[in-house]
Amino acid sequence: MEATAAAPAAFSKDEAQAKAVDMLDFINASWTPYHAVAEASTRLMKAGFQHIAEKDAWKLKPGGKYFFTRNMSTIVAFTIGQQYQPGGPFYMIGAHTDSPCLK
Repeated sequence: MEATAAAPAAFSKDEAQAKAVDMLDFINASWTPYHAVAEASTRLMKAGFQHIAEKDAWKLKPGGKYFFTRNMSTIVAFTIGQQYQPGGPFYMIGAHTDSPCLK
């Protein structure tokens, strides 16, 4: 089920438990910010995201899913909507894993 701004997704008890276990697996694999970035990179690649280099000119496409890392301790991931137009709105979510660490 996909969440929307108007109506958040409702999960069954089994789905909620599976998501909680997945989060615990991520936390257990993320002893340091470096481990968290490595684990997130692996998960993003499995989800169809493309790794791009921060220093390169990006060739982004509508519907694309991308991420880059910096210093092995920072990760930025983003998607581009199918109907995105330059100058249109965008949404961002941020988090950090450095202090305190996820563990």
